[in-house]
Amino acid sequence: TTLTDDQKHEYRYFLQYKFIPDLVTKVSEGVISRDYILNVDWWKSFIKKEIDDNFFFEWDKLHFESLKISDTYVIALYVFPQPRQIPDAVFGAVLINTTNNDATYYTLEFSFDGNWLLGSMNKTRHLNYGKLENPGLKSFIYWVLERAKNEGPIMELSINKES
Repeated sequence: TTLTDDQKHEYRYFLQYKFIPDLVTKVSEGVISRDYILNVDWWKSFIKKEIDDNFFFEWDKLHFESLKISDTYVIALYVFPQPRQIPDAVFGAVLINTTNNDATYYTLEFSFDGNWLLGSMNKTRHLNYGKLENPGLKSFIYWVLERAKNEGPIMELSINKES
């Protein structure tokens, strides 16, 4: 069957705003290992087997990288397929404290009038932080690190600001 754009959007939305936040919550609560956030290949088989065997996602256009920020923090960075509808995310980042597995998920979302909004998901609660003026990957990563530093838990983090 050929999927409509709305159906494709529902699958993207599920992955970006339900599946990943659920993983993040379970990691933070100590229910599962942080390795599940870092293993995108596992996502494909799990979703098809456990959730929806017709699940559609452009897996070949999803790019993942794990970035070591300090001895304590890593970022699971996702570059999603090009957004087609509001609020598809173009980037996702899970900041993980490796000592206690506390994890926070941030997104950069396609929005109205060509704007890109910064957001986060905490369990089922979605927060917006306004628009990102220069919506590139480096500025998104920099924002995530600044956001985390300003919330207090990463005071030892040094950030080299390059555009």
